[in-house]
Amino acid sequence: MQQTLTQIAIFYHVVDLMSFSKAAKRLGMSKGFVSKQISQLENDMRSKLLERNTRHLKLTFAGEELFKHSRNIILEYDHATQTLTSLQNNPAGLLRVTAPPAYAAHMLAKHLPNFLKKYPEIRLDLNLTGEQLNLLEFKIDVAIRLTHTPPADRIAKLLGHYQLQVCASSHYLKQYPNLKHPQQLVEHPCLVYSTEKVSERWPFIIDGERTHVYVKPRLACNTYESILQGVLNHCGIARLPSYVLVEELKKKNIQLLFNEYLPPVIPVYAIYAQNQKISPAVRVFIEFLQSIAIDV
Repeated sequence: MQQTLTQIAIFYHVVDLMSFSKAAKRLGMSKGFVSKQISQLENDMRSKLLERNTRHLKLTFAGEELFKHSRNIILEYDHATQTLTSLQNNPAGLLRVTAPPAYAAHMLAKHLPNFLKKYPEIRLDLNLTGEQLNLLEFKIDVAIRLTHTPPADRIAKLLGHYQLQVCASSHYLKQYPNLKHPQQLVEHPCLVYSTEKVSERWPFIIDGERTHVYVKPRLACNTYESILQGVLNHCGIARLPSYVLVEELKKKNIQLLFNEYLPPVIPVYAIYAQNQKISPAVRVFIEFLQSIAIDV
């Protein structure tokens, strides 16, 4: 198996450079040895991988498929090597992070001072925005993304999950003790997050099917904090992320509604570039994010 893995690595470099001689130079091997390993790999795989003449190399269909897998093997090996190397270094330097404002306010803000005290040589630059910034363009080291579909060309570390929960103040709900089903929302004033594309259409799972209930906004606002204040002041019913509600639920100032009808939870990821060397600062920051994350 070890020999086959070596041959696959050699095959990757040959295809990556489209040259036996260049691959041999990169690997510190002779061209003849590289050629022999590719021939042996083709024999072991029982497939022609490369069409070759004196001037050109061309991948066969089997070669194309193997190259896709070999690339993943090389990337994972490099990633593992860089991770182990980074463990030997001290976390330091500038760390650029982007995150949604509400998530930062409710999940990061109170914990960041402890992180900075623990790693005094790290300087943190936070860019708080709901926009999904290009990591390379903005030189972002870590992006916190709340999504079911993290980018395929990035490394995504799962931090936890959250839920968009329907809630109202305890005082408000005392007036409506029979509020039991999402369809009843049409009879109540609602506070909606205006940044959502369909802020007046709330999704639920009813009788096993995804169903939308159209609500009547009494307040439309682009910040969760303002909507939460409206809830706490008994202005109506809102749909807010669970991480926004944690403290008020502990104080029993609000109550949750329709939990059995809610759609699936939403993952929270730490995203960083696939080809970047993992610095000690990135490593410890992701560990920090994992330590403070909540699951719904």
